Amino acid sequence: MVLLSSCDQTELSEVKEQLQSATEEITPPDWSAPQVSKDWLEYQVPESVTAGIIEPNTEQYEDPQVTIIRDTIDGIAVRAPGQIIYETEEVTLSKLESIEEAYYAISYVSTNSYFGINFDNDIFTNTDYYYTNGIRFNLTAPIFASSPFAWPMLPYQKESMNYHGMTIVQNMYTPTNPDTVSVIDGDRPFAAYLYFGHHKTTLSKKRRYRQYSEIVLGLIGPGSLGGFVQGRIHNIEPVGWENQIQNDLVFNYSAEIEKGIYNPRFFDLNVFANGQLGTLYDNIGAGIRMRAGKLNPYFSMPNLAASKSIESKDALNLQYGILASSRLRMIIYDATLQGGIFNPNNNYTIPANDIERLVLQASFGIYFAFKQLGLTYEHFYISPEFKDAKHHQWGHLNLTYCF
Repeated sequence: MVLLSSCDQTELSEVKEQLQSATEEITPPDWSAPQVSKDWLEYQVPESVTAGIIEPNTEQYEDPQVTIIRDTIDGIAVRAPGQIIYETEEVTLSKLESIEEAYYAISYVSTNSYFGINFDNDIFTNTDYYYTNGIRFNLTAPIFASSPFAWPMLPYQKESMNYHGMTIVQNMYTPTNPDTVSVIDGDRPFAAYLYFGHHKTTLSKKRRYRQYSEIVLGLIGPGSLGGFVQGRIHNIEPVGWENQIQNDLVFNYSAEIEKGIYNPRFFDLNVFANGQLGTLYDNIGAGIRMRAGKLNPYFSMPNLAASKSIESKDALNLQYGILASSRLRMIIYDATLQGGIFNPNNNYTIPANDIERLVLQASFGIYFAFKQLGLTYEHFYISPEFKDAKHHQWGHLNLTYCF
């Protein structure tokens, strides 16, 4: 047994008091784990606390009152900063820059919801063949970010705003004489497809960058009801559709990346590259896109923004302008010309050797929007897609409402 003198006991008590006092002074950072909510994804303003005087043009800042920054979407952590900064820690200029980069490295889901209708028809060019009619219904909403179809979309781990949506598309193609019963060798075959799709658009204002991805599932052939729809439009019996591309599976993935190269206010000049892979289309391409006019920033938001959304900080109530694009595609496979991959029982298709492997497509259009309603008209041109084919043109009409 070791006996302590009264002096030793006094010193031991003082040490205990010092340890207890030091322990009380140590406090954890002001942060708690975000709680996952089952509600729809909604944007919340990031929480950050900064204080103290920062002298310009100095290399080091003494004791900035910096606490951890939390970024959540309805309580769901999207991207946390890479560092925790304590209030008593000295922070250099380089460290502050890294903190800022960590803060901005956040990927949000937009709270905006869009409904759009796209209508394509060659009636605008007074023709009635090749790509003759197309309709697309599109609904973009934050709830689709939780869809099981969202996981194959292109990821982007830097600062961005993301839009998820679902689409329904029906497109129809006919030969130069859509009323013919017999097959005309060397002409385009009858074809139609119908599919459902999930798409995602990512916009990064800081990097002037956009990316788009879409996965679709559907059917090409009589089951898509192309002949039925065209018969109702033209008020004729669609007898020629008996020779259309037969029923087959449509499963396709599309992706596009776009980068701004000159983007002053009210003007955009961008380059892009895209590709498609699947049972409907296989191709790769690249092109250039231009916009000019009184328009919302291209890489900050889509054409429209609701007044309640965070993207609407600099949104315009009245927009108008012109747009143009040009792209060159290398064609690998086209089921509307060559038939489906799994069902070879077609009355007529275009031989692979007659497919034009390089196809040019260009467009020019006008755009007008007031508050949450937008209207676009584009005139499209496409070079011949197969041997002895004609050049073709059609009109594209888009109506979009943001709510």
